[in-house]
Amino acid sequence: MDPGVNQTSRSAIRWALIVVGAILLGGVLVNAVWLHIFYPVSAVPSRAVPSGTAAIRLKWQFSGAGPVRGALALGDDGTVFAASEDGFLYALDPSGKLQWKFNAGPMASTPAIGADGTILVTNRDQRVFAISRGGAQRWAVGGGPYADKQAGSIAAAVDATHLYTFWRGQLRAVRLTDGWFDWPAGYGYENGGSVEILRGGLVVYPGVGRIDAVDSTGRIQWQYPVMNPPLTVDTLTKNGGHVPGGNFWLDSGIAIADDGALYACAVDSRLVALTPDGLFKWEFKTKTHSVNRATPLVALDGTVYFASGDGALYALHPDGTQKWAANFNGGSIAATPMLAEDNTVYVVNGNALVAVSPEGEVLASAPIQGGAESSPTLAPDGTVYIASRDRKILAFAGTHGGLQNSAWPKFQGGPANSGRAPSF
Repeated sequence: MDPGVNQTSRSAIRWALIVVGAILLGGVLVNAVWLHIFYPVSAVPSRAVPSGTAAIRLKWQFSGAGPVRGALALGDDGTVFAASEDGFLYALDPSGKLQWKFNAGPMASTPAIGADGTILVTNRDQRVFAISRGGAQRWAVGGGPYADKQAGSIAAAVDATHLYTFWRGQLRAVRLTDGWFDWPAGYGYENGGSVEILRGGLVVYPGVGRIDAVDSTGRIQWQYPVMNPPLTVDTLTKNGGHVPGGNFWLDSGIAIADDGALYACAVDSRLVALTPDGLFKWEFKTKTHSVNRATPLVALDGTVYFASGDGALYALHPDGTQKWAANFNGGSIAATPMLAEDNTVYVVNGNALVAVSPEGEVLASAPIQGGAESSPTLAPDGTVYIASRDRKILAFAGTHGGLQNSAWPKFQGGPANSGRAPSF
């Protein structure tokens, strides 16, 4: 063989190996960066569940439901309501027996329960249903060809007269008696947000890049951040007829404290506190960049808890300084935790239900296949209800009492998911 040809072959093979090695190394590096961005490793010290930790006993499980993204609701009589992506609203009694199911179409929203026991839920096509305690339709409204399709996992709010929810680009006040739309409000909304009712009756919700607060006629009373410059015809003209959006985007729902302060997790890994009239108080930023879907909680002593997408649970003083933080090696947390009567915090992470003491120590745990995105609920007898990602509704025998009588102990404030501030 010609030595020159042989040398050329060896050189080609060597360069081929170098190129392949570079591609493989680059793939590893890119994959590592991708994992760091979308599944960040928590900077919080891990508190892995000890091997001798007490087990939280499973009471029963209900199979056959489709995926449930919205929070579970709990009626005064102990009935558990779950809005499923398979199109059914399921009603289960405290023993896990199916009472009825109502076909409303695929849902990702959170059911809310009115004072008379009526269950209110919105499907993905923004069709709003009012369903009686016995599972019969009272009325339906909304939907239609111009509704906002794929509206996301919204959570409406309800008071004595109206349901406040989204339809066709605006917040709407839906009359509870007959489903009539009384008024629209605002200039748009953020998909996946929650609506809340403040103590004075103002309704707050995530607008387009800001929080909007409207009165009982739908007029905006304050915004955070304030629209600057103020809205004018010239501003609309320059923006193609659209109201300019803000730069404050929420990741979570909104929690309300006894003093009226508002807490929510915003983009860039921040928990932000506002005054009742929409002024900035303080913010707390986690050390890792993550999307924090879980809504904050407010305890009786004013402690603010929130669970992060980096897998950590944080406890903050009312002034925003950190008490403690703990990561339980369970992956990202999307479901809002709950506060029990004895100050225990129930957290559902990527693989377990964990009962955590007010000091951040693990008290007990139970495995959850696939974890949960749906926020759980807590019965007066201490039973913990969870909808898991593997299409099961689970009931666990909690031993820390019912829901804490604090300002905001769970998602949407209470078992009915009314979204109303304390002492409303």
